[in-house]
Amino acid sequence: MIIPLLVLALMQGLLEFLPVSSEGQILLVAVNIYHFDAAFTLSLIFWLHLGTAFTIIVFYHRDIFGSLCARISPPVEKEKTVEPKTQKLFGPLFVFVVVGTLGTVVVALPLYFFLQGFVTYFLGNVITAFIGILLIVTGVVLYFQRGVQGDLVLIDISLKEAFVLGLLQGIAVLPGISRSGMTLTWLLVRGVKREEALRLSFILAVPATFGVVALDLIFGETLFVLPWIFFVMIVLVAFLTGLGALAVLRYSAVRVPWWIFCIVLGAIVLVLTIPTIIFGVP
Repeated sequence: MIIPLLVLALMQGLLEFLPVSSEGQILLVAVNIYHFDAAFTLSLIFWLHLGTAFTIIVFYHRDIFGSLCARISPPVEKEKTVEPKTQKLFGPLFVFVVVGTLGTVVVALPLYFFLQGFVTYFLGNVITAFIGILLIVTGVVLYFQRGVQGDLVLIDISLKEAFVLGLLQGIAVLPGISRSGMTLTWLLVRGVKREEALRLSFILAVPATFGVVALDLIFGETLFVLPWIFFVMIVLVAFLTGLGALAVLRYSAVRVPWWIFCIVLGAIVLVLTIPTIIFGVP
């Protein structure tokens, strides 16, 4: 069983930072090729995201920890008549992440329980068709990224907009909906420059990932199925693979029309699965 798990971990690292829904791709492969139980695979995917969350922390550690830290020692005053400047404990990035995470919780929490029931109740072909539909939705969303250019940065984003961004991220709990696709599209359409949009989108994913893993610890079943050493291995593989994938993405100027990929793949999935649902063709 370890080989399929490592393959899925590699997929997570390679696909997480692309707007193609790594969750949807992994679920398709795990259910239809390796014949994993859908509920088990869903919990496994949440743990695989933990590896790529650590990748984000490594790449953006200065932004993440810098937004939480205050200057420990006060500024030196050259003149007693100069009033000391007020030092803020939390920067704008921290506030952005907190507000965005609140928005994510509002949507992701009920969708998590819906999804757990959905994959338990329905057969694999229905789940596969569901992913196909959502991949097409992702493709349509990605279409609106085309040719969008902006120059806005973090301070130009209001708290209301950060909350809306979190709501959009929460929808990505559904397999087939790309988290980065939803958040990047919104930021780019809003007018945020691409490098800043990537940074904000990835950093916002970190608390959401730890949150969903915590949910799975409480309500999931994967913890009691696999040995802990397996968890360590797949998280490590996803982390290391993600390091390479994110490095390429950040420093590559190549623009791939991922919206076409998602729509075509979603259409293929539907063509292959709908007859089995309607006519019961094996």
